[in-house]
Amino acid sequence: MNGTEAHHIGNCIITLGEDLLRYGGEVSRVEDTVYRLGMAYGFRSVDCLTIMNCIIISFTCSDGETFTQMRRVLEIRKDMEKVRACNGLSRELCAEPREAEIFEQRLEEISRQQSYLAWQMCLIYMLTSASMTLFFGGSLWDAAASGAAGAALYLSGRFMDLARMQNFVTSYIEAFMVGSAICLMLALGLPGHYDLISMGNIMLMISGSGLMTSVRDMINNDLLSGMMGLVSALMGAAAIALGFVSAALLFM
Repeated sequence: MNGTEAHHIGNCIITLGEDLLRYGGEVSRVEDTVYRLGMAYGFRSVDCLTIMNCIIISFTCSDGETFTQMRRVLEIRKDMEKVRACNGLSRELCAEPREAEIFEQRLEEISRQQSYLAWQMCLIYMLTSASMTLFFGGSLWDAAASGAAGAALYLSGRFMDLARMQNFVTSYIEAFMVGSAICLMLALGLPGHYDLISMGNIMLMISGSGLMTSVRDMINNDLLSGMMGLVSALMGAAAIALGFVSAALLFM
Protein backbone atom coordinates (compact mmCIF):
# COMPACT_ATOMS: atom_id res chain seq x y z
CA MET A 1 0.00 0.00 0.00
CA ASN A 2 1.62 3.24 -1.17
CA GLY A 3 1.36 6.62 0.54
CA THR A 4 -1.65 7.83 -1.45
CA GLU A 5 -3.60 4.63 -0.80
CA ALA A 6 -2.69 4.74 2.89
CA HIS A 7 -4.01 8.30 3.20
CA HIS A 8 -7.20 7.35 1.36
CA ILE A 9 -7.79 4.33 3.60
CA GLY A 10 -6.93 6.42 6.67
CA ASN A 11 -9.55 9.00 5.66
CA CYS A 12 -12.15 6.26 5.33
CA ILE A 13 -11.27 4.77 8.72
CA ILE A 14 -11.48 8.10 10.54
CA THR A 15 -14.78 8.82 8.78
CA LEU A 16 -16.16 5.53 10.08
CA GLY A 17 -14.98 6.42 13.59
CA GLU A 18 -16.53 9.86 13.25
CA ASP A 19 -19.84 8.33 12.17
CA LEU A 20 -19.83 5.91 15.11
CA LEU A 21 -19.27 8.82 17.51
CA ARG A 22 -21.93 10.97 15.82
CA TYR A 23 -24.61 8.27 15.90
CA GLY A 24 -24.14 7.42 19.58
CA GLY A 25 -21.33 4.87 19.87
CA GLU A 26 -19.33 4.99 23.09
CA VAL A 27 -15.71 6.12 23.09
CA SER A 28 -14.23 2.65 23.66
CA ARG A 29 -16.19 1.27 20.69
CA VAL A 30 -14.87 4.02 18.41
CA GLU A 31 -11.26 3.56 19.48
CA ASP A 32 -11.38 -0.24 19.25
CA THR A 33 -13.00 -0.13 15.80
CA VAL A 34 -10.42 2.33 14.46
CA TYR A 35 -7.55 0.26 15.86
CA ARG A 36 -8.81 -3.04 14.44
CA LEU A 37 -9.45 -1.54 11.00
CA GLY A 38 -6.03 0.11 10.90
CA MET A 39 -4.24 -3.12 11.76
CA ALA A 40 -6.37 -5.10 9.28
CA TYR A 41 -5.31 -2.72 6.50
CA GLY A 42 -1.63 -3.18 7.31
CA PHE A 43 -0.66 -0.04 9.21
CA ARG A 44 2.34 -0.54 11.47
CA SER A 45 0.66 1.23 14.37
CA VAL A 46 -2.62 3.00 15.04
CA ASP A 47 -3.26 5.50 17.86
CA CYS A 48 -6.71 6.93 18.48
CA LEU A 49 -7.89 9.45 21.05
CA THR A 50 -11.62 10.07 21.25
CA ILE A 51 -13.71 12.30 23.49
CA MET A 52 -17.37 13.18 23.28
CA ASN A 53 -17.15 15.49 20.24
CA CYS A 54 -13.63 15.03 18.90
CA ILE A 55 -11.58 12.20 17.39
CA ILE A 56 -7.82 12.26 16.75
CA ILE A 57 -6.13 9.41 14.88
CA SER A 58 -2.48 8.82 14.01
CA PHE A 59 -1.44 6.13 11.51
CA THR A 60 2.08 4.83 10.89
CA CYS A 61 2.51 3.18 7.49
CA SER A 62 4.74 0.19 6.76
CA ASP A 63 7.41 2.50 5.30
CA GLY A 64 7.55 4.52 8.54
CA GLU A 65 5.54 7.52 7.31
CA THR A 66 3.11 8.87 9.91
CA PHE A 67 0.06 11.03 9.35
CA THR A 68 -2.48 12.37 11.81
CA GLN A 69 -6.02 13.69 11.46
CA MET A 70 -8.45 15.32 13.82
CA ARG A 71 -12.21 15.59 13.33
CA ARG A 72 -14.64 17.69 15.35
CA VAL A 73 -18.05 16.06 15.70
CA LEU A 74 -20.42 18.96 16.27
CA GLU A 75 -23.72 17.26 15.48
CA ILE A 76 -24.58 14.26 17.64
CA ARG A 77 -27.56 12.39 16.21
CA LYS A 78 -28.44 9.24 18.11
CA ASP A 79 -29.22 6.46 15.66
CA MET A 80 -28.58 2.93 16.92
CA GLU A 81 -29.44 1.44 13.54
CA LYS A 82 -26.57 3.34 11.94
CA VAL A 83 -24.26 2.34 14.81
CA ARG A 84 -25.19 -1.27 14.05
CA ALA A 85 -24.51 -0.71 10.34
CA CYS A 86 -21.09 0.84 11.08
CA ASN A 87 -20.24 -2.07 13.36
CA GLY A 88 -21.25 -4.54 10.66
CA LEU A 89 -19.13 -2.75 8.06
CA SER A 90 -16.08 -2.68 10.34
CA ARG A 91 -16.33 -6.42 11.06
CA GLU A 92 -16.73 -7.16 7.36
CA LEU A 93 -13.68 -5.09 6.42
CA CYS A 94 -11.54 -6.50 9.24
CA ALA A 95 -12.29 -10.00 7.93
CA GLU A 96 -11.76 -9.01 4.29
CA PRO A 97 -10.21 -5.56 3.64
CA ARG A 98 -11.56 -3.94 0.49
CA GLU A 99 -10.39 -1.11 -1.74
CA ALA A 100 -10.76 2.47 -0.53
CA GLU A 101 -13.38 3.24 -3.20
CA ILE A 102 -15.62 0.40 -1.97
CA PHE A 103 -15.02 1.46 1.66
CA GLU A 104 -16.05 5.02 0.79
CA GLN A 105 -19.13 3.85 -1.10
CA ARG A 106 -20.33 1.76 1.85
CA LEU A 107 -19.89 4.73 4.18
CA GLU A 108 -22.02 6.89 1.88
CA GLU A 109 -24.72 4.21 1.82
CA ILE A 110 -24.83 4.18 5.63
CA SER A 111 -25.03 7.99 5.80
CA ARG A 112 -27.99 7.97 3.39
CA GLN A 113 -29.71 5.16 5.24
CA GLN A 114 -33.06 6.18 6.69
CA SER A 115 -34.72 4.00 9.31
CA TYR A 116 -38.16 5.66 9.16
CA LEU A 117 -40.01 8.04 6.90
CA ALA A 118 -41.08 11.45 8.21
CA TRP A 119 -44.74 10.48 8.66
CA GLN A 120 -43.70 7.28 10.46
CA MET A 121 -41.51 9.25 12.87
CA CYS A 122 -44.33 11.72 13.51
CA LEU A 123 -46.71 8.84 14.26
CA ILE A 124 -44.15 7.25 16.60
CA TYR A 125 -43.83 10.54 18.48
CA MET A 126 -47.60 10.81 18.82
CA LEU A 127 -48.15 7.24 20.00
CA THR A 128 -45.21 7.32 22.41
CA SER A 129 -46.19 10.60 24.06
CA ALA A 130 -49.85 9.53 24.33
CA SER A 131 -48.95 6.16 25.86
CA MET A 132 -46.56 7.75 28.37
CA THR A 133 -49.29 10.17 29.46
CA LEU A 134 -51.63 7.21 30.04
CA PHE A 135 -48.86 5.43 31.93
CA PHE A 136 -48.53 8.35 34.35
CA GLY A 137 -52.27 8.37 35.07
CA GLY A 138 -53.64 10.72 32.43
CA SER A 139 -57.11 10.43 30.92
CA LEU A 140 -57.93 9.73 27.28
CA TRP A 141 -58.28 13.47 26.73
CA ASP A 142 -54.84 13.99 28.22
CA ALA A 143 -53.44 11.27 25.94
CA ALA A 144 -55.06 12.82 22.86
CA ALA A 145 -53.61 16.22 23.69
CA SER A 146 -50.23 14.65 24.42
CA GLY A 147 -50.30 12.92 21.02
CA ALA A 148 -51.01 16.24 19.29
CA ALA A 149 -48.21 17.86 21.28
CA GLY A 150 -45.95 14.96 20.26
CA ALA A 151 -46.57 15.84 16.61
CA ALA A 152 -45.69 19.46 17.43
CA LEU A 153 -42.53 18.24 19.14
CA TYR A 154 -41.46 16.29 16.07
CA LEU A 155 -42.09 19.23 13.74
CA SER A 156 -40.27 21.66 16.04
CA GLY A 157 -37.35 19.23 16.21
CA ARG A 158 -37.14 19.08 12.43
CA PHE A 159 -37.19 22.87 12.30
CA MET A 160 -34.51 23.23 14.99
CA ASP A 161 -32.26 20.80 13.12
CA LEU A 162 -31.95 23.43 10.43
CA ALA A 163 -30.73 26.02 12.96
CA ARG A 164 -27.78 23.83 14.11
CA MET A 165 -27.90 25.31 17.60
CA GLN A 166 -26.35 23.93 20.78
CA ASN A 167 -28.21 21.01 22.28
CA PHE A 168 -29.36 22.60 25.53
CA VAL A 169 -30.57 25.74 23.73
CA THR A 170 -32.44 23.61 21.22
CA SER A 171 -33.97 21.57 24.06
CA TYR A 172 -35.21 24.72 25.80
CA ILE A 173 -36.79 26.16 22.65
CA GLU A 174 -38.44 22.86 21.73
CA ALA A 175 -39.80 22.43 25.27
CA PHE A 176 -41.11 26.00 25.29
CA MET A 177 -42.81 25.56 21.90
CA VAL A 178 -44.46 22.29 22.92
CA GLY A 179 -45.48 23.72 26.30
CA SER A 180 -47.00 26.70 24.52
CA ALA A 181 -48.94 24.37 22.20
CA ILE A 182 -50.32 22.50 25.21
CA CYS A 183 -51.36 25.79 26.85
CA LEU A 184 -53.11 26.78 23.63
CA MET A 185 -55.07 23.51 23.51
CA LEU A 186 -56.14 23.94 27.14
CA ALA A 187 -57.10 27.58 26.52
CA LEU A 188 -59.35 26.45 23.65
CA GLY A 189 -61.34 24.34 26.09
CA LEU A 190 -59.76 20.90 25.82
CA PRO A 191 -60.27 19.07 29.14
CA GLY A 192 -56.85 18.02 30.34
CA HIS A 193 -54.02 18.53 32.77
CA TYR A 194 -50.88 20.43 31.79
CA ASP A 195 -48.56 18.34 33.93
CA LEU A 196 -49.74 14.95 32.64
CA ILE A 197 -49.81 16.09 29.01
CA SER A 198 -46.33 17.55 29.38
CA MET A 199 -44.97 14.41 31.00
CA GLY A 200 -45.67 12.33 27.91
CA ASN A 201 -43.58 14.72 25.81
CA ILE A 202 -40.85 15.14 28.41
CA MET A 203 -40.21 11.40 28.27
CA LEU A 204 -39.57 11.76 24.53
CA MET A 205 -37.09 14.60 25.02
CA ILE A 206 -34.99 13.25 27.89
CA SER A 207 -31.65 11.97 26.57
CA GLY A 208 -31.67 8.47 28.03
CA SER A 209 -29.25 7.10 25.45
CA GLY A 210 -26.83 9.99 26.02
CA LEU A 211 -26.91 9.40 29.77
CA MET A 212 -26.28 5.66 29.41
CA THR A 213 -23.48 6.24 26.92
CA SER A 214 -21.77 8.56 29.42
CA VAL A 215 -22.14 5.91 32.14
CA ARG A 216 -20.61 3.26 29.87
CA ASP A 217 -17.73 5.61 29.07
CA MET A 218 -17.00 6.12 32.77
CA ILE A 219 -17.19 2.37 33.42
CA ASN A 220 -14.65 1.91 30.60
CA ASN A 221 -12.39 4.47 32.36
CA ASP A 222 -12.98 7.14 29.70
CA LEU A 223 -13.72 9.62 32.46
CA LEU A 224 -13.39 12.82 30.44
CA SER A 225 -15.92 11.75 27.80
CA GLY A 226 -18.18 10.25 30.46
CA MET A 227 -18.25 13.44 32.53
CA MET A 228 -18.81 15.58 29.46
CA GLY A 229 -21.72 13.36 28.39
CA LEU A 230 -23.20 13.39 31.88
CA VAL A 231 -23.03 17.19 32.15
CA SER A 232 -24.54 17.51 28.67
CA ALA A 233 -27.43 15.19 29.61
CA LEU A 234 -28.10 17.06 32.86
CA MET A 235 -28.00 20.45 31.14
CA GLY A 236 -30.41 19.13 28.51
CA ALA A 237 -32.80 17.89 31.21
CA ALA A 238 -32.64 21.25 33.01
CA ALA A 239 -33.33 23.09 29.74
CA ILE A 240 -36.36 20.87 29.04
CA ALA A 241 -37.79 21.50 32.52
CA LEU A 242 -37.17 25.23 32.21
CA GLY A 243 -38.87 25.34 28.80
CA PHE A 244 -42.08 23.71 30.03
CA VAL A 245 -42.13 25.82 33.23
CA SER A 246 -41.59 29.02 31.22
CA ALA A 247 -44.51 28.20 28.93
CA ALA A 248 -46.77 27.44 31.91
CA LEU A 249 -45.84 30.65 33.74
CA LEU A 250 -46.30 32.76 30.63
CA PHE A 251 -49.57 31.37 29.27
CA MET A 252 -51.45 29.82 32.18
